Amino acid sequence: MEANASGVPERQWDRIILDKVMEGSSDVLCALDQNGYFAYLGQAWQEVLGYAPEELDRKNFLEVISPADQASTLAAFQNTLQGKRLQHYLNRYLHKEGFEVPIFWSVVWSEQDQLMYCHGRVAQDLLRAQQQLQIKEGRHKALVDHGPCLMGLLNEAAEFTYLEEPGPLRFKYQTYQLLGSRLLDWLHPEDVALATAAWEEVKDSEVVQVPDVRFKAGNGAWRWVEAVISNHLQNPMIRAFVITCRDITERKQAVLQLEESEQRFRSLFDSNPDMMIYEDRAGNILDANAQFIASCGLPKEEIITRNLREIIPQDALAPCLHYLEKAFQGEIVTFDLQVNQPDKPPTDLRVTKMPVLGKDGVKGVHTIAKDITEKNQTRVIIRKQAEALLAVFESITDAFFMLDHAWCFQLINKETERILQLDRQECLGESIWELLPILKTSAFFRYFHQAVETGQAVHFETYLERYNLWFEVKAYPSEEGLSVYFSDITERIQAKKELEKLSLVASKISNGVIITDAAGRIEWVNEAFTRNTGFRLEEVKSKIPGTFVLGPDSDLDVGQQIIDKLQLGKPFHISTLNYRKTGEKVWFAMDFTPILNEEQAITRHIVIQKDITFRKEAEEKQLEMTRDLYRQNRDFQQFTYIVSHNLRAPVANAMGLAEFLSKQDKNSDTYDQSLAYLKTSVFKMDTVLRDLSLILSLRDKQDVLEREMVAVAEVCEQVRQYFLESLMHHKGELKVEMDTSIRLNTNRAYLYSIFYNLLSNAIKYRAEGRALQVMIQCHLQPEGGVVIHFSDNGSGFDMAKAGDNVFKLYKRFHLNKKGRGMGLFLVKTHVESMGGTIKMTSKLNEGTQVTIQLPGEISSHPSA
Repeated sequence: MEANASGVPERQWDRIILDKVMEGSSDVLCALDQNGYFAYLGQAWQEVLGYAPEELDRKNFLEVISPADQASTLAAFQNTLQGKRLQHYLNRYLHKEGFEVPIFWSVVWSEQDQLMYCHGRVAQDLLRAQQQLQIKEGRHKALVDHGPCLMGLLNEAAEFTYLEEPGPLRFKYQTYQLLGSRLLDWLHPEDVALATAAWEEVKDSEVVQVPDVRFKAGNGAWRWVEAVISNHLQNPMIRAFVITCRDITERKQAVLQLEESEQRFRSLFDSNPDMMIYEDRAGNILDANAQFIASCGLPKEEIITRNLREIIPQDALAPCLHYLEKAFQGEIVTFDLQVNQPDKPPTDLRVTKMPVLGKDGVKGVHTIAKDITEKNQTRVIIRKQAEALLAVFESITDAFFMLDHAWCFQLINKETERILQLDRQECLGESIWELLPILKTSAFFRYFHQAVETGQAVHFETYLERYNLWFEVKAYPSEEGLSVYFSDITERIQAKKELEKLSLVASKISNGVIITDAAGRIEWVNEAFTRNTGFRLEEVKSKIPGTFVLGPDSDLDVGQQIIDKLQLGKPFHISTLNYRKTGEKVWFAMDFTPILNEEQAITRHIVIQKDITFRKEAEEKQLEMTRDLYRQNRDFQQFTYIVSHNLRAPVANAMGLAEFLSKQDKNSDTYDQSLAYLKTSVFKMDTVLRDLSLILSLRDKQDVLEREMVAVAEVCEQVRQYFLESLMHHKGELKVEMDTSIRLNTNRAYLYSIFYNLLSNAIKYRAEGRALQVMIQCHLQPEGGVVIHFSDNGSGFDMAKAGDNVFKLYKRFHLNKKGRGMGLFLVKTHVESMGGTIKMTSKLNEGTQVTIQLPGEISSHPSA
């Protein structure tokens, strides 16, 4: 806390000044905390309200406010807590002796002090006027009850400072809910502009009539009001704007409904796609819509008041005048009329005349003329199409006949005659059940009645012994009766029975059997197929074999291969990895054999499915053993190289030096120098042995790698912090682009080692002639896992010369820099241990780029 020149702290000094002001002021001063309790009180409280400051200390201010003003004052207090400054707010306080004292308040909330500072002035003028107001109260109340719905005072900010009871209640508000609020905030958004304009006008005039606006009631409804605002700012007794409002909702709604009805009728009249006119008894046109005007080709002003005789052709005039007279007798009449005009095709009209009733009878007639030329032409076309349809029915390969509601034949085609051995001329108009009584005891009778009773089409297959044929029947009910299509399916049924026999045999063998149609869609599978895959016949019927058993590791091209080979009509074999319904992997060997008909066309395929999972697993294990042997042989060669090149030399040196030292004087310089050489050789052996230990440790942990959810950006940042001093020393710049929320299920130590070795190499092998720039990027892969891009502008190396030695142990490509050739070997080992891949490209004197793909479960959610 700072102190002023007197040495008193600023906050304490402010308190001293506040106390002095409050003691000397004749105004009513106080400070309230956020709960409404007095924190400070001025001396004027005792003079104005009879209370000594200590009597009200730590009491709530509502205890000394008139009960009638407590609710509105509490609402104003809460608004001020929200940061709204309160000015010229009037309420009544209770004097210690019991009478009311009106006070105007200015109030502000201090967020810093957590106090509300209040400055009040006694409303002396209001005290003098109270007696006069009480005298007039009775008369005024009567005027209010039978006058405007809302009367009140507004300040210059258009805020309610006073409201006459019971105005707020009429709009379903308590008075305190409106006091202190802006009038414009209660108006409909569409009416705010009008009200704002009236408010600006009244500031420069005495009285303004506000246009009709919508005021929001307490129940959420919008009420229409008419309002008058008068300017009394210059009146010292008021100093406010007086507003009176009257609820005109019912009247306004009636007017709006009338306007809407007139507009709706006008819109229907003007926008009607048919021609419309309004006529008097003599046939004079009093109004016409756009469609009629367009048909006449004259301006509207030349049509209005002209007689219908001058507009329409003479041969169409007589019926128009005849029906006009009938309409004026009160009838609605409709008639068809053909209008013939020179150089134009005839126009067919359907005319309706409707009388318009008034107090003294029919005062006019609305005439609507609808162009039905196209409809009449359509009827002709339909008649011709019906004739053509009959010809089509004769030519279709299916048998077809139509029955009316009495079950009598209305139409029979030639195919029906042939199959049922009928003569159509003898059958038309006769009952189907009387001509073919055998059908009454067949499925025909049952399904035909079902179609008629339900109004739904039926589809069934049935056998008629009389004809020794199987039929497929489709019957469609309509308003005219029943339309029936049927065809001979005897050959298909016989083939189906043969298939069922074949299925009986196939159901007993242990291998899965699939029978498909010519297109390769499944028709039947045996129980062994269900045991092998978990899928039942109803689940796979009509599907292509193999398309519903695919999984993440399946070859997605197998399904298309099957479809392509099925079309060749030759036997073929496919082995494929599928998934059982449970999600378990299973390998199948599938033999496809086509079934050909006499014309050598494919009718079906038979597929034998054999589970070869055990064989495939054995092959996979053998392949894995081969890979392990290859890796072990490669490691053995690497170890042999280390022992023969890196371990043998320091061992030979150590042995030679040990032999040499045994023959030297321990106090000679030669002895000390040889001992130093011996120590160097031993350290080299130790380094090689530690490298071997590290390699063996990595290999041992390769199959038991501990994984956890690792924030990739966090590990990268740890490495960056470690090399920060070195980067700054060499004026290097490291840019990192990766989503900080990416988390990968992997090994944290290996990930750290990867970033560490790559950044260490970039710094070590930087180019001498330019500042080092390193970029690390990390992105999610659509198939899962992440891809890490690492690039620098360092010295690089010749990839052609490095060949396949890039990631090998103890291989170095910069002879002028110290190192053991372990970094890239460790990076590759760690990446592959985590199941990933690494690629490197480099150019001499340009830089190096490394791309690493790491698999694993990904989480990009911050809380993952």
